[in-house]
Amino acid sequence: NAAVVEYAALVAARLNTASLEYRKAGGGMSDNLQKVLENLGLALNDCHSIEALVDSFEGSYCKSKMFELFGVLEVVAHVNIGTVFYRLNKVRDALASFESAKEVLEKRSEGFENIFESPDESEVGMNGTGINGHDEMHPHDDNRFPPRTYLLLVLRLNLSRVSLRVNNPDGAEELCKLIAQEASSSSLQRKCFRNLPPRNFGFHRSNSFSITSSALATASAAYQHDIDRRSKWLCSVAEHYLAGLVREARGEPNDYKSAVNHYNRLLSLARVKLDHRHPHICALLERRGAVLFEQQKLQCSMLSYLACLKILEHQQATGSNVFNKADLARVLYGIARVLHDKEDYLDALHTYQRALACQRDLAAGSSRPTLDVITTLCNISRVHHLMGDIDAALVANQEVLQLATILVCGKMDHPFLINRLKIEGNILVEAGRVEDAMRTFIEAARRCCDIGRDRMINTLMRGGSNSRGGNGSQEDADAGDSSVLSIRSATSMALIAFLHPSAAAA
Repeated sequence: NAAVVEYAALVAARLNTASLEYRKAGGGMSDNLQKVLENLGLALNDCHSIEALVDSFEGSYCKSKMFELFGVLEVVAHVNIGTVFYRLNKVRDALASFESAKEVLEKRSEGFENIFESPDESEVGMNGTGINGHDEMHPHDDNRFPPRTYLLLVLRLNLSRVSLRVNNPDGAEELCKLIAQEASSSSLQRKCFRNLPPRNFGFHRSNSFSITSSALATASAAYQHDIDRRSKWLCSVAEHYLAGLVREARGEPNDYKSAVNHYNRLLSLARVKLDHRHPHICALLERRGAVLFEQQKLQCSMLSYLACLKILEHQQATGSNVFNKADLARVLYGIARVLHDKEDYLDALHTYQRALACQRDLAAGSSRPTLDVITTLCNISRVHHLMGDIDAALVANQEVLQLATILVCGKMDHPFLINRLKIEGNILVEAGRVEDAMRTFIEAARRCCDIGRDRMINTLMRGGSNSRGGNGSQEDADAGDSSVLSIRSATSMALIAFLHPSAAAA
């Protein structure tokens, strides 16, 4: 029994150490998260190792309770490992960890329900001890263990979030419905927040340590209150935040409207329960701003994003590591997109450049460029073009081509590269640099597949006369002149991959 107690203390110590390391790591991806994974992996191995030791127990009641106790710890370890994997953007690994926790929870569901229950009368003597005279019914003196319903709530929330990441909104919605059903039934609070068991049942406290027992009773009551509070908040998160993400993922106009309503309702609750500068409120404001942007409610989207940015900058100014440069870059990029679509090009350009600086810092340690940097550069090129700064637009587009070529491992016929060449040709046409535009379009045609190349060459040679519906123009009369052919061809090619003047790239 002493060895089991030592194992339990060791597993608890590893889980607590991992929790502290996790908080220390702050937001986003970090090398410190690897240390968290190591501690959690060791805790999980200890949980597996203890099963053989528990099998040596003589009393079946004590054996089952110890087995279920370490089952609780194993579920906690699996869920925490999945959370760290999710933070590291290893979504498949996170899903596997959550599924492992679900398997343990289902396998031992009956024991989890009865972990604090009394033993059978056949195993308990009149004085509350086991049949062999040992205190088998009281293997521990602390009731602070997460109930099965709370573990199941946390697990379903995590599985729902991962389902959205793997593009399974239907699965996520089904899990949210299960959480809502549990929350609406009185059984949730009855199971999760039951009172401490009376004396001679559950976990024993000796009368010889009255002060310690009183302190433990207070701590247990506080723990149950905390579980109650957390469960109510997590149910609200499932009902509104995750439901909003599901609607957002479906992308229909009515879904966007429903998503905004969900986010607004949770924001109203969060502002009562939490501080106005809490990270949860920041995350909700960001999601609401993104959905309002999709609805083209640009002014409301801007206000939501700016409120989010204010909280984020406040958190960073106070030394908090909850947010990092990736969060700042994402919010700045969202603000820049709104300014872009509002045709406030100067402010949009400035904000894009701030976002780009953060994105470059994040990508500095990698040998490959990131898609975020390329996307932001595409929009910077577009804004320069709309502002009439052709040279700056071409410089930004050239950098896009260079970085994208590296990203696609030199695959010159990649559709994105061909499209960027067409856009560069369009810009050159507007600048009156027709010969340069022709060379760019020819390079784009050379990189196309056979069908695409033939289509581009035919368009180039026809000069787009069919699409215009007329053949009596001065260009047709002078078709033998190469300069006229170049002008006519470049003009028709400028119609390819045409973008709305105020449309952001992403």
